[in-house]
Amino acid sequence: MPNYRRRYIPGAYVFITMVTQDRRPLFKSEPWRELLRDGIEFVRQRHPFELTAMVLLPDHLHMMWKLPAIDTDYSTRISLIKRRFTYAYLRTGGTEAPQTVSRTRQRSRGVWQKRFHEHTIRDAKDFHMHLDYIHMNPVKHGVVSMANDWPWSSFHRYVDQKWYEADWQGQIDLPSNVQYLWMDG
Repeated sequence: MPNYRRRYIPGAYVFITMVTQDRRPLFKSEPWRELLRDGIEFVRQRHPFELTAMVLLPDHLHMMWKLPAIDTDYSTRISLIKRRFTYAYLRTGGTEAPQTVSRTRQRSRGVWQKRFHEHTIRDAKDFHMHLDYIHMNPVKHGVVSMANDWPWSSFHRYVDQKWYEADWQGQIDLPSNVQYLWMDG
């Protein structure tokens, strides 16, 4: 098994991917999207972070967070989001994916994949590459032909802020204030 180590850097931008168990398309349904949104906001109130970008697809989500200057703990935040969503989802009639003996023994529910993917953003170029990845993800997965057509994305906020044109399809001309936006702390 690889010896993977997560990087914990105070105040870092972190790209995060969370996937449903067996890639079940839970987020096709508005009630489940709303429960996830509520779970994220609940955790943000108790463990603050800036939600810099996000896209929600039927079976996974990508987010970019900016952690507080003295905080490194994105793992706890992810765990709490998953736990809060899972509890509300099952309480309101959601169903679990079939469980393995191991997952049952560990009292793990069949809603999310056990782990998550993270990447600590290294610099402005890496930031913009991951921002683009988040916003092009619905196109990559073939659910829309243009990023602007996907409603569950921060892409629209970035269009309003003039970071992207509404018809953007993969290349970004950085605004002149990008250095300030990146180095805001």
